[in-house]
Amino acid sequence: MFDKNTILALIIIGIILLMTPIYYRMINPPPPESETPTEAPVTTPPAQEVAPETTPPPETAVATAPVQSATLLPALENLDREFVHVETPLFSINIGSNGKIASYLLNKYKTYRGNPISLVTTDFHTGRPIGGFDLDFGQSVLESISKVQFEKVRDIEKVENRPDSVILKAGNDTTALTLTYVFYPDRYGFDLVVNTKGFIPTAQQIYQVKWKGGVPGTEPDTLREMSYCKAYAYIGDVLEKISIGGKQRKDFQATGQTHFAAARSKYFMAAVIPETAAQAVEIHARHPGVKTRPTSPILYDFALDRSWKGSSRDRYKVYWGPVDLRELRSAGAGLEKTMDWGWTIIKPFSMAILWSLQWLGGVIPNYGIVIIVFSIIVKAVLWPLTRKSQVSMKKMAALQPEIKKLREKHKANPQAMNKAIMGMYKERGVNPASGCVPLIFQMPLLYGLFITFRSTIEFRQEPFILWITDLSRPDYVLDLPFTIPLYGAAVAILPLIMGATQFVMSKRTVTDPNQKMMVYIMPVFMTLIFNQFPSGLTLYYTLYNVWALLEQRLIKIPES
Repeated sequence: MFDKNTILALIIIGIILLMTPIYYRMINPPPPESETPTEAPVTTPPAQEVAPETTPPPETAVATAPVQSATLLPALENLDREFVHVETPLFSINIGSNGKIASYLLNKYKTYRGNPISLVTTDFHTGRPIGGFDLDFGQSVLESISKVQFEKVRDIEKVENRPDSVILKAGNDTTALTLTYVFYPDRYGFDLVVNTKGFIPTAQQIYQVKWKGGVPGTEPDTLREMSYCKAYAYIGDVLEKISIGGKQRKDFQATGQTHFAAARSKYFMAAVIPETAAQAVEIHARHPGVKTRPTSPILYDFALDRSWKGSSRDRYKVYWGPVDLRELRSAGAGLEKTMDWGWTIIKPFSMAILWSLQWLGGVIPNYGIVIIVFSIIVKAVLWPLTRKSQVSMKKMAALQPEIKKLREKHKANPQAMNKAIMGMYKERGVNPASGCVPLIFQMPLLYGLFITFRSTIEFRQEPFILWITDLSRPDYVLDLPFTIPLYGAAVAILPLIMGATQFVMSKRTVTDPNQKMMVYIMPVFMTLIFNQFPSGLTLYYTLYNVWALLEQRLIKIPES
């Protein structure tokens, strides 16, 4: 017979098994369409301090064509999509003669076919752009620069040792629109200086800097990647997070001092950070194919409102690269606040774990070995707690024969039985709860590990050994012709090894006959849920079990 605690545990596990597919559908919603974040005050240094000495100010640029209205809209076929090509150590970029970005390729990060990651693309289903900015000065002035023909005032090809800039201009000495791109050798993205002169503003006296589509997907597991897709607006001292979930569309609008607007995928982010705070923000998420095309990309459009009287000079920092804590911090304006560390109590653990992994990764070239070393360090740090827990469990196991006799003796009187057992615990100096208390203190660390291992870009495409070629993905070796609920449609090796170590560990620690079913249920349950987790996370928990088995052999019950 099972005791009531075992029965309760079985019921809870059953509920988890039934609810997990629903949970995965909630966190892996069908992709939305577009989102529109906001703009905000920024700590970017003034333009003259950032731009290189050789960069002429936009005001000195020589004009080409009249800027107002129809004269800014030549035939689309006249626009050159590779008007300017710039190479930096981190990326390459093509800018069209309409001033918009035609391509943006990251040098360090590759697709799973080995090509450079492209953060500019087009949604195959809707034809809408994903990645890149636009300017909207109002219907009566200029709603988009898509068909504006710019002239190169200053051109460059490579950025190596210091910042350098490209200047594009449309207009004349009276009415002009000038775009200055400032590139840095050690920074993703660029600074964008927008200079307008002689326009007649709309009645609202604002213009918008827009970002189209957010960030394209880059990972093979599209549905899982989309669970990380969000947009952000940092307004005042509040970070607004916008996620479309399973909806077809979602809109967000707010006024106030906006420090940045951003959109991200699992591993990459685009953010616009104005030098001085924007006045308002819009975010629009769209997914018209939520029912029919669940794997189509989530599109997040965002726009920052800037006050404008027809002539102005505004500077924006555009961060466009990996979701990497160090890079986001260097971008400024609190962009690192977009990283998810879990609950407040978990955040210090998650950050310490990430810092430790990054430090070890700088010393050890293989992140699989980093995980092995890290798991040993964690076990060493937790040794006092785990030793106390193991000693308590061994003492409890040693008392099981006597507890069994007491149960038999007082089986007709449960109250007397409990009193006798508690008296024996007190006489032998055993506290039944002492084995659980250390585990409670370990939970924030274990949860922090789960958060960090699932989303850190450091593990992306990092191989370990043999069949483990990517620590950010499950180590699948066999595809199944069918899908097993909770398990998936492929077989991974590491979860099977982890399940085996969990079984051996449970076999040694669970001595209560009433809980013997847990010896079999928990390893199976863990194997099922870990089959779709990143292999780096599964490797860590497998090692954690192996070290725990060694601890069981090493720890002796102290003589009383």
